[in-house]
Amino acid sequence: MTVRDALQIGRQRLTGSRHYDMREARIVCEWLMESLVGWDRAQQLIHESFTLSASQEQRWNDWLQRAEKGEPVQYILGKAWFYGMEWKVTPDVLIPRPETEQLVSWVMEDYLHQHVTILDIGTGSGCIAVCLQYHLPQAKVYGMDVDAKALQVARENAILHKAPVTFIQADMLCSSTWHLLPEADVLVSNPPYVSLAERHQMPVRVKNYEPARALFVEDRDPLLFYRAIAHFVRSREQPAVMYVEIHEDRGDEVVRLLDESDFSAIEIRKDWFGKNRMIKARYVNQKR
Repeated sequence: MTVRDALQIGRQRLTGSRHYDMREARIVCEWLMESLVGWDRAQQLIHESFTLSASQEQRWNDWLQRAEKGEPVQYILGKAWFYGMEWKVTPDVLIPRPETEQLVSWVMEDYLHQHVTILDIGTGSGCIAVCLQYHLPQAKVYGMDVDAKALQVARENAILHKAPVTFIQADMLCSSTWHLLPEADVLVSNPPYVSLAERHQMPVRVKNYEPARALFVEDRDPLLFYRAIAHFVRSREQPAVMYVEIHEDRGDEVVRLLDESDFSAIEIRKDWFGKNRMIKARYVNQKR
């Protein structure tokens, strides 16, 4: 089987699975082929007549079988790209999204060259915390998560990028663990915000493979994590600025929650698709 044959068969199988449209199938096949033979898209075209070895052909078929079932290519390969950097990912962590890059960029814009302490709440793969530490070396960055397996992935990503992030296991929904977390000038989070009622609308490769704990919240309280983070910030000694990713349809609700919690300078930003996607807010404790 040549590279050209493998790619053609792969595109046909993935579009036939109905988990991918033609464009997505092409991109996934090119990613898989690059990992298989080490050639990018242009090189694959140049070497399209190259014949795969028996072991390469077997691996290709194995990967296609997994992709046909809807398994994300990032989990198949064990890696993803975020902010121009490669990240280890496993089914214990969310696959980093391009929209979250904008959240990271917002923090970087505001704190370039500043000596600040940053806490990433619900760090998952560590992509936010490690990226901030890598690009803001003068900052001290912490990442917290309730899941020990996710923290292990985050630690490996910190080592991969030589970013000295401190990781802490704690539960933002359990105030008895808050004492484990540092006082921070900046808090950033991409918390679970998709309601369970919306699950059926999501593609199989998201709802069946990515960790539900990091994605979904109960329908009765979709702002659960924003409320918990607001309470956490209000419990601290020092002023803090918070940056959070939000559900595109709940921006006004999150703004109202923060306003009622005495946050100020509340600002919403849109993502590249023109959807409300992130909020920045400041809190100064007037009681201390």
